[in-house]
Amino acid sequence: MNVEVEVPTARMVLASSTLLGSLSPEQMDRLLVRSRMAHAARGEVIWMDGSEIPYFGVVGTGFVKMVRTSAGGQELTAEIMGPGQSFGLLGAVEGTGCPLSARAVSNLWYLRVSKADFLEVYGQNVPLRDHLIRRTTLRLRGAIDMMSRMASGRVEHRIAAVLIQLAESYGIEEPDGSMRLEVPLSRQDLAELAGTTVETTIRITSRWTKQGVLKAQYRSLTIQNLGRLLEILGD
Repeated sequence: MNVEVEVPTARMVLASSTLLGSLSPEQMDRLLVRSRMAHAARGEVIWMDGSEIPYFGVVGTGFVKMVRTSAGGQELTAEIMGPGQSFGLLGAVEGTGCPLSARAVSNLWYLRVSKADFLEVYGQNVPLRDHLIRRTTLRLRGAIDMMSRMASGRVEHRIAAVLIQLAESYGIEEPDGSMRLEVPLSRQDLAELAGTTVETTIRITSRWTKQGVLKAQYRSLTIQNLGRLLEILGD
């Protein structure tokens, strides 16, 4: 049975943003004038790299991956964006086309924020500019690391890379040192992120569960041995 996901309001999504949630009420109101909620189905391409579009996105529910296609046609995941995270924002600030393609990993609700309206707010908010510069530097480093990890032909490497990035963004450290992922992640979602099949994902995560690396529950994962996942990347 399919469970209906409640559609978040535009204001809820904007307030949950890791970058824009600290704006003043007046600045939020300015952005909300032309912002609209949008839906993308699992696997849907939201935009292709190089596209010129008048908005950027803020994830409400679900996940979107930012990808670059190599010369050989391989799709490499550079970033995984989940609830509260913005995607396509750098292109808005720089006035360039989107450097990466955006593809919905799961059924996705996201807020389309007008680039023109954001640039007006951005120009008047020095703390926002400073924060964005710091976050952009960190995200560029993370994107380079992620693409390097995902470039491996081994599926185990790709799944480990996805879990590590999710742990960095959504992990909650437990008293025993394990890392609980605070995201409703199905095996199909994980397979989409890693660019493999559901069957392969189940086989690998089941093996890691038996080895004590993961603790798997319905739509929930706890990383019990993050060090081992890092070792797998280095194998």
